[in-house]
Formats: sequence, structure tokens, C-alpha cells
Amino acid sequence: MFLARVVGTVWSTVKWRNLDGVKFLVVRPYHLADLAPTLSVESSGFSAADGVVVADILGAGVGEDVVIAYGHSARMALEPHLGDGQLPTRPVDAAVVAIVDRYEVGAEGEDDEDSHSK
Repeated sequence: MFLARVVGTVWSTVKWRNLDGVKFLVVRPYHLADLAPTLSVESSGFSAADGVVVADILGAGVGEDVVIAYGHSARMALEPHLGDGQLPTRPVDAAVVAIVDRYEVGAEGEDDEDSHSK
């Protein structure tokens, strides 16, 4: 999973039939340095320009921070009713699984300078 900011919405009139009714967003994954500028960290592998299209079942909006699951976890988030042995039917690679109210990054005992809430 990763933390991201919703930066846009995607509309598609032609898509895989099992994706009818699924809302899509564009998110920008955060670097750890974005969350806690005072920490010295290596790059996450995403550039500042990277955007990821994700399925949204929670109703997130532009400007909100979200938690994204990817791979099998994202597909399961869209189809939680599946029984044992059933496979997901929606070709989704990333999905919003939480809308973030607050996050905190930093070493234990540091001040709340790197704590953020909406």
C-alpha cells in the first residue's frame, strides 16, 4: 500500500464491461520526504510527475489524501463478497482503500512538526 494525494478524475465511456459503475481517480504517490521534509530518505521510485489511475469505491475527492492498495489486494477491495476459491472479475491494479484524516511521520519523541491533519 502507499499514501497518495488525489489530483484528478478519469472519465471513460468505453471500458471493460465489469468496470461499469467504477469511478477512477488520478493520484500522485507521496515520497516520504513529502510527508516529513526533515527526514533524510531515499527516493520511493516515483517521480514528482508520476500519476497512478486507481479505482475508487469510497468517494474520495480531488485534494484528499488516500491509502492505495495494489495488485490482488486492490481487486479484493472491489469485490469483497467473493467466496473461497473465487477469483476477482475486475481488471484493476490499484484501488483507494482508505481516505486519510491524519498522518504522522517521524521518530518517536520528536515534536509534532511532521504531523498533519485535514
